[in-house]
Amino acid sequence: MYLQIKQLKKSYGSRQVVSDVDLSMEEGEILSLLGPSGCGKTTILRMIAGLVTPDAGTIEVGGRMLYDGKRAMAVEERELGMVFQDYALWPHMTVAQNIAFGLRLRRLSRAKITRRVDELLELVNLADFGRRYPNQLSGGQQQRVAVARALATEPRVILLDEPLSSLDAALRESMSGELVQLFKRLKMTAINVTHDQNEAMMMSDRIMILRDGEVQQVGTPQQLYLNPANRFVASFIGAANILPGEVLETDTNCVTLRLEQSIFGEQVAVGRIQEEVGQQSGDKVVLVCRPDDVCLHRTCPPDERKNLFAGTVLHTSFVGGRWRTTVAIGHEEPQTLVAFTTAAMNGQDRVWVELSPENCMVVPG
Repeated sequence: MYLQIKQLKKSYGSRQVVSDVDLSMEEGEILSLLGPSGCGKTTILRMIAGLVTPDAGTIEVGGRMLYDGKRAMAVEERELGMVFQDYALWPHMTVAQNIAFGLRLRRLSRAKITRRVDELLELVNLADFGRRYPNQLSGGQQQRVAVARALATEPRVILLDEPLSSLDAALRESMSGELVQLFKRLKMTAINVTHDQNEAMMMSDRIMILRDGEVQQVGTPQQLYLNPANRFVASFIGAANILPGEVLETDTNCVTLRLEQSIFGEQVAVGRIQEEVGQQSGDKVVLVCRPDDVCLHRTCPPDERKNLFAGTVLHTSFVGGRWRTTVAIGHEEPQTLVAFTTAAMNGQDRVWVELSPENCMVVPG
């Protein structure tokens, strides 16, 4: 493995910010640290960079030990590049001077610095912007300058601390694509910190999901979406309908559970077993179904189907070329489900909600 982190820990006072984090990355891989604010993702990034000293654990990159549990390598010796959330460009320096900053510290010749800066400006599509100042650039252009500056010294790993958070949605999407293409072309190993699930799924080969300083799951975007390890991962990666319940019985392919009585009385439901996730009778679990997999029927299907519930349409809105329909099911404490449909429905319409068992996941609650 090119990058290895073992049993990384960090506390501030009595608060454990990072707890026993393990991570391995191949060279050229792009990984995102994803989670809500305060989950420890930026702390992990700063420990790798050397800006924060861990309490325990090891950090190794390219065969070099950056932290061995006692001693930490100096920041300037780690050969890492970092892009900060606010880009941290020097306002009194031109674009070219910002990019050349690290090269000048290494006392390279003026000719080598000029050649390297020109190469990087071309690489980030800013060849004619070298003499401009940061305040003369758009947000996306400033981000490219920050990336070029981080790449100038040919780092072993580039670290990105929410570099797209200050951009509008459309620009964020286009810039994330540009960054992926750039890093793949350079075969650059990159770690990206974000709280935006769409950004993480678009940019990453793999994603590490964190909660309260603990790793919840690591996998490809597809693995996390289709096989979440628990309720938190299921709800954090993509939209999800989540129904809590208790396991009644299992077989080799599916789990039958009793949904919470406050919602459905004695209603039972069936879902598929997740890989490497076992459920036993009596276990508290949740049934997860994505909005794309929810079917709405205006009349009750004539044949007997599993996971079929009566409901009432609450709201319908047109989003992204399809209708997003919210439906209330249950009686005493109705629960809302979301479905994506090709046709609009009226508020207060009675419908039948079908969650086909093959599209339902049962995960620990």
